[in-house]
Amino acid sequence: MENRQRSIRKLLWRITAVLAILAVVSICFVSGTFARYVSNRSGSTVTEVAKWDIDFTDGSDAVVENNFTVTVGKLSPSMANFPTPENNTVENRVKSSGAVLVLKIENKGDVDATLTITPPEKNSLIFYGYGADGKVVETTDESWGSGFAIDKEDGKVTKPSPEEAREVITMQFALVPKNTDVADIKWSSLGQEGSNLGTSLTLKAKPESGETSVYYFYVRSVWTSRDQHYYQQNQQNQTTAEEMSDGLDTWLGENIAKLGGEFTFAAIQASEWPAEDNTP
Repeated sequence: MENRQRSIRKLLWRITAVLAILAVVSICFVSGTFARYVSNRSGSTVTEVAKWDIDFTDGSDAVVENNFTVTVGKLSPSMANFPTPENNTVENRVKSSGAVLVLKIENKGDVDATLTITPPEKNSLIFYGYGADGKVVETTDESWGSGFAIDKEDGKVTKPSPEEAREVITMQFALVPKNTDVADIKWSSLGQEGSNLGTSLTLKAKPESGETSVYYFYVRSVWTSRDQHYYQQNQQNQTTAEEMSDGLDTWLGENIAKLGGEFTFAAIQASEWPAEDNTP
């Protein structure tokens, strides 16, 4: 009896073991796959934009807006005596104002820029005189004549033309790299050929060293008395030439309050990033 019970217990254990094995196998087949290592990641792509940063600031490092005005300062003719003639000619007396830093132009971006400064044409300089109430107003055709002259008998003068006045009072410009000594500046007059005004200048992008491309734009005014012109016009008569030249300077001081002109600054992208397009 005891042996029979022992045989039954062994049989039950065997049946249980077989059922357990079958259960595991069936689960594997029902799930459709065997266990494995799995790793998941998520990702995104980002494109950085090459920075465009052309900085226009004035002499105090304040950012300037469009249509800004810079006052160069007051100017008068030279107090020197009429020049001594040499070889039947004379040198004009010249007086210039101090150099005024109009703009500091800096490329802080990642790409090069082409800078073009367009000054006013000489004949587009605008003169301002005095109105009936003493206020400063733009001159009109009635303010000017056909050419300056002095009647020796009654001392009356003929009004100069605006072109004649621009030969006396005008502006000069200079665009120089940062740290250029003002004493070393080479000035360019309006309309002068060979100047770097009105031509393109490349402002290099900021390199990894962090050194930015910086240029300074200066303006000054110049008063050039017409000594040589009147000396030649009056057949080397020094007395008459001096009277005419000083007379024109005096007329301008009495009738002209200021002059000005508009200049433009344009910066255009001049390089790409990346330098080469590797699109397949």
